[in-house]
Amino acid sequence: MARKLNAVALFCWTILVVVIVVSLRPPVPLIGDDTPDYVESAFRTLEMLRPTVVAGRDPGYPIFLALIFAAGGGLSTAVLLQEATWSALMIALAATAQKITGNAYSLAPIILVAMYPGLLMYRNLILPEAIYAVLLNLSVLSLLLATSAKNPIRCWMVAAAILIAFVAACFKIQGVLVAIAIVPLGVWIAWPLTPARVAVIVLSSASALIIFATTSRVNSSSSDRFSVFYGRKVLFCNHLNIVLASEAARREIAVLAGDHADAMVSRLATDLHSGQVWPVLGFNSDECSLDPILDQYLMRDDTSPPYEISASYQRIFLVAILDRPLQYIGKVIHQMYNGFWFSWPPHGLIPIVTSTEQVSELMKEHGFPAAAPGGPIQGWLLSDFGRASFYLFRGLSAAFVAAVACWLIITISRRRTEFSLRASIVIISWTAAILTSAAAHTVDIWRYLVPAAPMVALFLSMVGTELTEVVNARRPEHVPPFV
Repeated sequence: MARKLNAVALFCWTILVVVIVVSLRPPVPLIGDDTPDYVESAFRTLEMLRPTVVAGRDPGYPIFLALIFAAGGGLSTAVLLQEATWSALMIALAATAQKITGNAYSLAPIILVAMYPGLLMYRNLILPEAIYAVLLNLSVLSLLLATSAKNPIRCWMVAAAILIAFVAACFKIQGVLVAIAIVPLGVWIAWPLTPARVAVIVLSSASALIIFATTSRVNSSSSDRFSVFYGRKVLFCNHLNIVLASEAARREIAVLAGDHADAMVSRLATDLHSGQVWPVLGFNSDECSLDPILDQYLMRDDTSPPYEISASYQRIFLVAILDRPLQYIGKVIHQMYNGFWFSWPPHGLIPIVTSTEQVSELMKEHGFPAAAPGGPIQGWLLSDFGRASFYLFRGLSAAFVAAVACWLIITISRRRTEFSLRASIVIISWTAAILTSAAAHTVDIWRYLVPAAPMVALFLSMVGTELTEVVNARRPEHVPPFV
């Protein structure tokens, strides 16, 4: 039996390694809509020798790029590192799945993640998604491995999970809720606490908070006028339909905008009904968030500080959701539903054709090679399977829904506590990963769910193995022959 299991494990690991190697592509940087802001932020960080951002971006990825530029690398170097870290994450996921389940078959969902075009694309994008995904999932893996580690090592693994989670939040502020959730989960795992364990956890938490305070959007926003009010304005614009439907919010606009109130409401209505429509949100919030004239309506004079504008957006948003709480809660629930059902987004490889002129100018201005011409990236595994790929990953989304139901039943019945603990860590982290986006962004969920997808694969591995063990345990040892 042991030889059979070893053969299965060897076979599964061989498939995984082959899939990872075949999925590797030449390091061609893909330029997204937000890439110029990150590249410019990286050069400003390099010049100022401190986190400096433009257009409200998180400083983690600009710091990552700045370090690459300082070492003489370019955008292709960033892609190489992103491919390397993503491959390392796949190996870590597979090793963790086999370690905590003791079953080589648990590698199957991880292999599918390593083949999924919708995730592989992000390795080539000059955006923080890939690095953020790696950090977020490594934090969860550290907690899971801590559950089976010996006491001295367990506490240090919890400390590592806390640090990694807060570093991930520096790359994308949406991860801050995961970082906050990791702390009580880590304390739960490290229990019972001793003075030494408390000291380690407190030290790691304090270090994580210092890192977050100095290298996240919390600290760097003051370096750029737009960054000061970017977050609150985006929050306001992503709920523009609620704002315009609220009479209380309109009255607040009248107070804050004064003589410009009617013009502001009219422009908000225009922004609401113009441009590309996000399928989940129902309108394009970018039209509002990138509209500079709205800021002028809220300025008392030409010297009005950006903090006043930011506070005005926040006040209007809060008045709107307090006036229409059910509508806001409905939006959050709708977004969470989409994140729950489409946890494995059913889209395949999206060909990206973007202009690289702005990025090329930035690179040449600072003495680096120009960015490669934009164009579609094709040829990843499963990218040419059309509807077959669609149904495969839609089926995995349905499997995730069923797996959550099984986890709830097992957890409520208070059986198999070790499985319940580990599965709870994953599902709590996954929920925290999308809840921030659901409450604040409420745009197309797959854009913000990408980091959580590897987490979902691990959850499927755990639940599948557990159900197999439950079925085998209830099977009679001696089945009478059929007569």
